[in-house]
Amino acid sequence: MEVLGWRMEAKLIFTVSCLAAVSLAVFVYAIHHNKKNTRGPSADEKPQRKFKRILADNSHSPFVHFQPQREQNGDTTTVSHPYEEQIRLLLEHPPQPLKFSRASEPLSMEGPYTWIDKRSELEALSQLLCLEHVFAVDTEQHSLRSFLGFTALVQISTQEDDYLLDTIALHDDMCLLRSVFANPAICKVFHGADSDILWLQRDFHIYVVNLFDTARACDVLAKPQRSLAYLLQTYCGISSNKVFQRADWRLRPLPEAMVQYGRADAHYLLYIADCLSAELNESKYGSNLFEETGRRSNLITLQLYEKEGVSSGQAAAASILSRHYSSQGTISSKSR
Repeated sequence: MEVLGWRMEAKLIFTVSCLAAVSLAVFVYAIHHNKKNTRGPSADEKPQRKFKRILADNSHSPFVHFQPQREQNGDTTTVSHPYEEQIRLLLEHPPQPLKFSRASEPLSMEGPYTWIDKRSELEALSQLLCLEHVFAVDTEQHSLRSFLGFTALVQISTQEDDYLLDTIALHDDMCLLRSVFANPAICKVFHGADSDILWLQRDFHIYVVNLFDTARACDVLAKPQRSLAYLLQTYCGISSNKVFQRADWRLRPLPEAMVQYGRADAHYLLYIADCLSAELNESKYGSNLFEETGRRSNLITLQLYEKEGVSSGQAAAASILSRHYSSQGTISSKSR
C-alpha cells in the first residue's frame, strides 16, 4: 500500500509539474508575441510584398532607368540620365542665390504637420509644390529582411508646412512627384544627398534636378564638420538624437518620437540653407562660392542607380565622378 501511495503521489507531482511547464511556455509565448506586435511587421508581413510595381527587384538583371522618349518607342535598353541635359545646363550656368526661408529665426515644430498616405492627397501636394520655388527633402530607409532595401518615409518641408509621405502606402503612386523633382525652376534642398538621389531613382523613378546640398555648402565654406547634427546645433540650437536613424520605419502608426525625429530632418533645412547661403555670399569671393556649391550639388544628381554587382560604364562613370570631385572643384590626379 505504501508503494502504491508513493507511486500515486509521484504521478501527481509529475502531472502538476507538466501543467506548470506548459503554462509557463504559454505565458512566455504570449509575452514574446505581444512584443513582436509592438515592434512592427514580422518577417511574414513584409509590406513590400504588396507593392505592385517593383523597379529594382532581386534578380541580376540591370536596373532600367526612366526614359521619357524611349519609353514611348518601347526601347528601354539604353542607360542614360533622363534629365542629363537639364542638369548639364545647371552645371554650366549655376543658379543664382535665392531666399530659402522667410524666417529670421528657426521655426518651431509646435505647429501641425500633414501625414499623406492617399493618392488624392499626394496629387494635391504635387500641385502645391509646383507653386514653390524651393522645398526641403529627406528620406528614411528600411533594409531589414529586404535585399535591396526600400524607402519607408519621405519628408518634405516648404516655407510654411511639413509633410510626411507614407511611401509604403504610396509606393506605386510616388511617380506623381516626378515632374516636380525634375523641374529645374524649383530648388530642392537636401543634406548629404548622395544616397537619397539613388534611393529615389531605385524606388520611384524620381530624379532630382536643381539641388542645393547643405553638406556641399559646408565643404565649400571649410566648416569643421558637415553633419546635419552639427548644423542643427550651430544654427538652430537643437541637439539631434540619432537613435532612430536605424529604427524600424515600417511601423504604422509611427510613434510620436519617430515622427518628430523624421520631421526635424527636413523642417529646419530651409533655414539652415539660408544661413549657409548668407555666409557663401558674404565671403570675399562673392557669389562664386554659392555658384560652386550649386555646381557641386548638381553634380551629385548625375549619379545613376545600379544594382550591386550589375553596372554599366556610363552610370558607373557618373557615380565615380561625383564621389571623387575634389574640394577645390577639380578632379585630383589620383582620382583621375
